[in-house]
Amino acid sequence: MSAVGLRYSLSVTSDNTPTAIRSQLPARRQIQSWQEAEHNAASWMRHWGYEDARAHPGGADGGVDVRSAHALGQVKYQGSAVGRPELQRLFGARGRAMDKELLFFTGSSCAATAIEYAAENGIALFVYGLDGSMTAVNAPARRIGTAPPSAGTPLPGPVTSRPAPPPTPPKETRPGIGRFILGLVLVAVALVIPGSDSFDPRPNRTLVTLLLLVIPCILILWGIAERSRRRFWPTGLGLFLLDPPLAWLSNARLWRGDASDALLPTTMTVLFVAASVLLIRWNVRPRRAAAPQG
Repeated sequence: MSAVGLRYSLSVTSDNTPTAIRSQLPARRQIQSWQEAEHNAASWMRHWGYEDARAHPGGADGGVDVRSAHALGQVKYQGSAVGRPELQRLFGARGRAMDKELLFFTGSSCAATAIEYAAENGIALFVYGLDGSMTAVNAPARRIGTAPPSAGTPLPGPVTSRPAPPPTPPKETRPGIGRFILGLVLVAVALVIPGSDSFDPRPNRTLVTLLLLVIPCILILWGIAERSRRRFWPTGLGLFLLDPPLAWLSNARLWRGDASDALLPTTMTVLFVAASVLLIRWNVRPRRAAAPQG
């Protein structure tokens, strides 16, 4: 047998051993752990021509699970759909080695944001089955699976290709009842407190009531318009804490008493206003663009 024939008749002894006969599809295997998923991805990468592809299970990989001289692969073993941040992490792990291909493997699906980001940055998306099969999701993945071989290299087997599944439309979120509770509590305060015996409205009850109704109206209207809980609650709580100081400051009895009577309301007013300012400033601070994770 010639040296060339002997070379292509060698059997594969381990998942990280270079595959000699690339014209044959990788052997099917049951994917039952993230380690098996990574070794399966490495086998497919060697099949596609990245003969030095090696899986690196465990350890700090910086977002790279399979390495080759000409490609980097990341493998996700999870049930939820892959989003944009996972792809950003892989893109950032490449660093300045812009000549290396980026391959991303998942056992679930890809969100619309992930598919869009992959198209913008040339990342090949693959979905693997629990039997070790591999499906190309986007154009870069299909290109890798069907690329013509270099001179003297056997043609790799085809990769099953199918159109990317349509993204699941986001569920329409409804404002929670908690947002309205904040506003309704302050409405009750505005209607009841100025007329109580211990409250002397300054300058009069009507103006104080209208003043105290401003914040609850803002809270209720904003609670209906704002869909993000993270954007609503810090500022919402800040406005909620700002209303009691307005009630105290509009009480004429606070200003007619001696210093000891005004000490507690004044202290509470300062604390509430400070907390309100901090919450509101934290919520409206400029959001930094999500940087790729390395």
